[in-house]
Amino acid sequence: MDEIIKKQLIDIGLNENEAATYLILSRHSPASASFIAKKINHSRSTVYTSLERLITKGLVTTTYKNEVKQFAAEPPSAIGDLLTREKKRLDERFEIFKGLTDSIKLIHRGDVHIPNISFFEGQDNLQKVYIGMLRDAAKNSTMLVIRDEFKWEKEWSFLLTEEWKGRIRRLREEKNISTKLLINNSKVERDQAAYYKKRKGLEFRYLPKGTAFKKFVIYILGDTVSILSLEKNYPVGIKIVNRHMADNFQEMFLAMWGQAKKK
Repeated sequence: MDEIIKKQLIDIGLNENEAATYLILSRHSPASASFIAKKINHSRSTVYTSLERLITKGLVTTTYKNEVKQFAAEPPSAIGDLLTREKKRLDERFEIFKGLTDSIKLIHRGDVHIPNISFFEGQDNLQKVYIGMLRDAAKNSTMLVIRDEFKWEKEWSFLLTEEWKGRIRRLREEKNISTKLLINNSKVERDQAAYYKKRKGLEFRYLPKGTAFKKFVIYILGDTVSILSLEKNYPVGIKIVNRHMADNFQEMFLAMWGQAKKK
């Protein structure tokens, strides 16, 4: 029976120590803290903490016997009074919440999009960023790319392996991601024209003569922009996730695309 009552006390909001203490006092009031501690096998400090909380809740009162402080449990009606007070406080909080919601709506700027910015370096992290952009992209997206000739350098030969190309191909086909590529109008790139033409879902153009990028790459996809500087073939980059910034980069890309030379 005691365990059932103890569980019910816990269910109405008392913690386990408070419930055990109140239950003992319901059977043995008044009683000292030492007596309660022995009965529930807890330290006196733990019992005193529970007693203070029960007194605050109006479930326990104090008295003295032979100049020793004693504690007594209030009748069950005190529990009802406690729940009534808690319900009143909860109702008051709900009223405050209603006003708070309206206030927050007034000050909330739904058009503010704080950029999520991360830095990365090295080929491994570049691969993770590139794959992450593809995975996070919406279906039927178009990746916009501006880059120099780094892809054809020896240090980046992994980009032409079947393992890497197959991995990227699967992600692109899964999301139906196409690519628009702006490249330098250099002999190196013109020599690769046949390669580009074979690539499914790729449209490429040469930048106008006099315009060229050096050791620099930009990827734009959805709300994400990744910018790389290839320092001695060691990429150092920044990834920005922000709709407004990505839209502006896209506008700049499309302006350049319109001026670029078709293959």
